[in-house]
Amino acid sequence: MITIGIMTGNSLDGVDAVMTDFADNSDIRDIVGVSLPYSAKLRKDMLNLRQQVTDLKSDMSKASKLPLFKSVLAEYTDLVAKAVEELIKKSGVEREKIAAIGLHGQSCGEHNPPSLAHGAEPFTTQIFDAAALAKKTKLPIIYDFRSDDIFNGGEGAPLAPMHNLHLSYSLSKNGIYPICFINGGNTSNIAIITSGNTLRKKVLGFDCGPFNHYVDFLARTFFDKDFDEDGKLALGGHINSMLLNDLYEEAAITANGDNYFELLPPKSSGPHLYHMEDRLKNYPLAEADILRTVEYFAAYIVFLSLRFVPYQFDFPHYFLMFGGGWKNPLIYRDFISLLTGRGLILPQHTSLVEGIRKRLRGEKFQVALTDAFAISGQYMEARIMADLARCFLLHKKFTSPDITGCSKGAICGIICNPGENTRRKGRGFTYSRAAKGWSKLKK
Repeated sequence: MITIGIMTGNSLDGVDAVMTDFADNSDIRDIVGVSLPYSAKLRKDMLNLRQQVTDLKSDMSKASKLPLFKSVLAEYTDLVAKAVEELIKKSGVEREKIAAIGLHGQSCGEHNPPSLAHGAEPFTTQIFDAAALAKKTKLPIIYDFRSDDIFNGGEGAPLAPMHNLHLSYSLSKNGIYPICFINGGNTSNIAIITSGNTLRKKVLGFDCGPFNHYVDFLARTFFDKDFDEDGKLALGGHINSMLLNDLYEEAAITANGDNYFELLPPKSSGPHLYHMEDRLKNYPLAEADILRTVEYFAAYIVFLSLRFVPYQFDFPHYFLMFGGGWKNPLIYRDFISLLTGRGLILPQHTSLVEGIRKRLRGEKFQVALTDAFAISGQYMEARIMADLARCFLLHKKFTSPDITGCSKGAICGIICNPGENTRRKGRGFTYSRAAKGWSKLKK
């Protein structure tokens, strides 16, 4: 089955699109991928819309009536459609052979999963116009993947682990196992494919916390750059233990005042938890030192997250990285330093780190980008959407209680065929079905 996956992340830098041939779970092959940047206007307008949605406390019934909402969504959909057309042209694959497009949509408001809702209504917020995209591309659109898991009591995230499990089948045939996939995007997340006493393959996963979020913010604020390419901006900086401690204590705080890093999985995070920007840009250190410490922190919280691997499961031997953040050699080397016992550790984490390293001791392990195993890291998140579309068409579940905490796994998404109007009275399908207030609409 051939499907297309579309992903636009929280960095608002562009559209990633990939066409993938899924012969089966052990034979997954990308045909072609393309990336198109956001225009300066679209990025500015999307940032403004995101702020307006935040000001409305993620009430999408109100936000969808904003003048900016309609224009931004139209421009966004045009860009996605353009990416699809370039993809098809570049691939040489006939349109009729493409089963569907998997569309994540643009996250635009708060992601408020059960782990953060504290008994209140959980919700998630993405925007999309599947009807317009289906009309433009003449292909079925499968979208709104997070809502079904929210309906089942899950976090709605992360979505990567099930796709990483599918990728692991071919890898394990070649002895690459147990595996920890690590996504270094705006937020980092891990997926651990392992087994324990039962010898049955198991997948676990959760968000670790901010990864590129603060790094990109500081690159823009201090150096007028979109990101720290190859770690050059922070290269002369030094890691400061006081700032590292402040980051751990303040960088990701829930609405309830909890430190996200201390929460047990299943859990998910996002930019709505990250509110340390003002503190960082005024921190009493040299700019390069602040950036260098924030980059070390990105690797640090991923490493500390390994403490949540249950002892009944085999600890990973292979750490496979994807996402733009791992292209920064400083962060990449920091993670290896932490694994090998050479990294800076905060005093309060000494025993936690010793526990992680004890599970590694005596075992050979390998750290590599997924590209080293012929798996494109650049298009990983887009391919997840392609896989979600495939699984929807095959009626296969894509979430599980071990990953998202849902009561039962969900077949994720809804479909919009060309010419079909998905709007329904009282509920706009230009945003997530599980947007704020969804429980009242379902009564």
